[in-house]
Amino acid sequence: MTVLASLHPLALIAASVADDVETLVPLNITPHDFAFRPSDIRRLQAADIILWAGIESEPYLERFVQRWPDKVWIDISEGHASEGGDHNHDGHWWLSPEMAIRAQQRLTQALGANSTFEDEVREQLRHSHQQLAPLSERGFFVFHQAYDHWVEYFDLNQLGSFTLSPEQKPGLRSLNQMRSQLARGDVTCVFTEPQFSPALVASVTRGLDIRLGELDPLGVHISVTKDGYAEFIRDLTQRFVHCLADSD
Repeated sequence: MTVLASLHPLALIAASVADDVETLVPLNITPHDFAFRPSDIRRLQAADIILWAGIESEPYLERFVQRWPDKVWIDISEGHASEGGDHNHDGHWWLSPEMAIRAQQRLTQALGANSTFEDEVREQLRHSHQQLAPLSERGFFVFHQAYDHWVEYFDLNQLGSFTLSPEQKPGLRSLNQMRSQLARGDVTCVFTEPQFSPALVASVTRGLDIRLGELDPLGVHISVTKDGYAEFIRDLTQRFVHCLADSD
């Protein structure tokens, strides 16, 4: 069966159990900027199973879900109401390891396959918890509101973000308020993202004693392999540790 993942991090999940997984949104384009080409529609039509992030996160796929209801559409956001908390507006569901595990289980069932994905991911999560737990009080800012599920899962201390989404640029007043908060000294690190210019973050943090790190919520540098999602978790963990931990 042909498996198509809408986004790269979902391809990392799918590749744990499916061979030759294709990705709809190219690596050099963010989901915020994606527009369909005829070739994309043909790839959707040819796929038997589509792993996607749900209507709220990927509204551009809604019409195709309605057009081809006989395809197997695996929505990683399915069941998120049971997650609880107040962060359900964040559509980056793959940054919730529990949501990723459940989606992978549905994919494994659809393929009639067997998988050791959950055991391998939980082993990596155990290591990640060990590394991140000592840093739970360290405050940090992120570029945009993409990490709520990750922060909640690992009980981290995110103090703010520069923007709710990349399409919403903060105004001068907001930037001044951010700089005032950063200057108080309770923020250890500010994270940028490779898909967007770091100029905004650099201007706000200029002259402040704050470390700069980089997070990639899409994991574009992680290869699509059977252990790609576990590697994605490991890589994100290391990026947090590198910026939040005390320097030797």
